[in-house]
Amino acid sequence: MARTDNDTWDLASSVGATATGVAVGRALASRGPNALINDPFAEPLVRAVGVDFFTRLASGQLDPAGLDDGVEFGMARMRDMMAVRTLFFDEFFLAAAEAGIRQAVILASGLDARAYRLPWPSGMTVYEIDQPQVIEFKTQALADLGAQPSADRRAGGDRSAP
Repeated sequence: MARTDNDTWDLASSVGATATGVAVGRALASRGPNALINDPFAEPLVRAVGVDFFTRLASGQLDPAGLDDGVEFGMARMRDMMAVRTLFFDEFFLAAAEAGIRQAVILASGLDARAYRLPWPSGMTVYEIDQPQVIEFKTQALADLGAQPSADRRAGGDRSAP
């Protein structure tokens, strides 16, 4: 996606929509009997964004394979890539926590819900860094779902600070 001087970071358009697309990939990767990951928040977060195409895709109403005709890198590959990437980082963070690390930082956290969905040990702090609008949206959407973080979640970002 091309950047412009007037980029918006809302989750429905422009650069911010990449976070929604990644959440769609996690929602798709969480479906089915052989799912590699379990992200119960991915689909509800996509629904909260409110883009019909993304919602239909994340909910299984659209088949990603049917969208990929003649496309080298389409939704089916995106789903598979998100599954592997998510599994890798889930295992990485949990192994670090098991080894005694008690802080994790997720840069460009988007609609990632690891602070809510992973079984963190006591005393764990998860820092989520992203654009303020993205953090605010995700925080409110997860609160609306009644979700509670399983770690001490610290979220934000200050572009004015060095």
